[in-house]
Amino acid sequence: MVESRFDAFPSYPVTMNGIPKSVLIGGIVFRILVKRMESWGEMHFEEREIHISEKALSTQKILLDTLMHEMLHASLSVSGISWCDKYEEEAIVRSIENIFFPAFDSIKTKITNGI
Repeated sequence: MVESRFDAFPSYPVTMNGIPKSVLIGGIVFRILVKRMESWGEMHFEEREIHISEKALSTQKILLDTLMHEMLHASLSVSGISWCDKYEEEAIVRSIENIFFPAFDSIKTKITNGI
């Protein structure tokens, strides 16, 4: 029996700086890479990667805000919304509610607890 929605997700190894190496978003595993870059973060859908700038590691809040932003881009891509010519509000809400937040809550817990 699954105790919570997060128990169904596999756990992933944690990097040296406490960030999980990957996150499950809508059934797709995205690798998380820390890089030296101009922007705070980037999501590369075809590569299934989220890139986080080294500067985003300065505080846990900045890290979580950056991850949340890039994971939201990934959620919209996984759901197909980012490929639409126009966006339907209900589709966006359902994507955020059912795809994004379960993935973000899982990674936030891992970072906050140092797992």
